[in-house]
Amino acid sequence: MTNKPIAMSIIASVAVAGILTLSVLAVISSSNQAFAQAKPTSLTLGAYPNKGKVGFNTGTLPVSLSGQLTSDGSGVAGATITFTGVEHDSTTTDSGGHYGIGVRLGPGTHTIEAHFAGDSDHESSSATKTIPVTP
Repeated sequence: MTNKPIAMSIIASVAVAGILTLSVLAVISSSNQAFAQAKPTSLTLGAYPNKGKVGFNTGTLPVSLSGQLTSDGSGVAGATITFTGVEHDSTTTDSGGHYGIGVRLGPGTHTIEAHFAGDSDHESSSATKTIPVTP
């Protein structure tokens, strides 16, 4: 009869160890989900016209900036695209990942950057365009 308590304590120890192992595996599995890698993105930036002369009446050149944000070959919808080098702050991509803004540039060489900061599903990306404007 002295063997029964030892057998019971071994079985209880194995059962507790099994539960702890399952708990640890569950935590590892859920933490891998939390640290899933964001997908790479690609951002394009085009300008029309991509160079020019300021208008006589306005002293500026109207330029249309446009591009697309993609990931895995598909457009990324609802993403905020921010700009540096122009007075326009930001815009949002449409359902196909396309965006566009209109700006007016004075004389000089303008380096414009479009930037996507990234989100929980997508990595950040940027694109740059240089536009020379003559007086």
